[in-house]
Amino acid sequence: MEVAGALSIFQRSQSLYNVRYTKYLGDGDSKAFTSIVENKVYGDHCSVDKLECIGHVMKRMGTRLRRLKTKMRGQKLSDGKPLCGRNRLTEAEIDRLQAYYGLAIRRNLSSVKDMQQAIWAIFLHKLSTDEIPQHGFCPSDTDTWCKFKKAELLGETYHHKNSLPVDVVEAMRPVFRDLANPELLKKCLHGGTQNPSESVNNVIWSRVPKKTFVQLEVLSLGTYDAVSSFNMGNVSKLEILRKCVLSLVITRYRRWSASTNRGCYEQNTLVYKKQRKLGRKKDLKGRKKMMSY
Repeated sequence: MEVAGALSIFQRSQSLYNVRYTKYLGDGDSKAFTSIVENKVYGDHCSVDKLECIGHVMKRMGTRLRRLKTKMRGQKLSDGKPLCGRNRLTEAEIDRLQAYYGLAIRRNLSSVKDMQQAIWAIFLHKLSTDEIPQHGFCPSDTDTWCKFKKAELLGETYHHKNSLPVDVVEAMRPVFRDLANPELLKKCLHGGTQNPSESVNNVIWSRVPKKTFVQLEVLSLGTYDAVSSFNMGNVSKLEILRKCVLSLVITRYRRWSASTNRGCYEQNTLVYKKQRKLGRKKDLKGRKKMMSY
């Protein structure tokens, strides 16, 4: 469904809007881009370039490290210890490395070279010790994230606390090498993600659930309502009614609903008072019977 939908959007862009989409932002495991390229939607003279979602690229670091952890389970490194364990490659450490990798991309959108340097700075930062500090790639400005560089600027002494063993870091080198590939990072220079599109999809499926079959008209109305609510909030419904010259109806409905709610509240209050009085009378009758016994 995703492949057919993406292909249809590209094929009708010229006939409906007289535009050509030359950039395609998507995740790495989608077959939609492959289908667009193979069908040559704009002919041989116009190509479509693939852009990577930074959020999905960032998750690759965690996925690759967890895969490495599973692959080397039960094996010993050259220091005689396993890859994972306390003060080694734990789940918390993987989450941190994934977050650092994402920040290295997002903070260096100016060039691929800056991205590569920031990624290898993470690798060398984890490899550094008090005896062999390796912070040559770490930023040396005043707002640097590297505590060693910050202590160096302030003339203080820094003791490494969060370093990983050399064998553990060296086992992660192939992962860093693959994810610092210039061809991959070149597709991340745009700095965009798929989060807005996925948020819109979530709103659409809350109106028109996937599990329930509906006709095209219901699906279209649900999509229109979801897009307007996503862009403007629930106030978009009132704006649509105003465009339909239904402002008088809205005002009357508000007055009617307010009066109805007030009337219901007063009626419920009277009913509650009557029931409470009847309950008291029943209690008094019960007490009198017990006194007579």
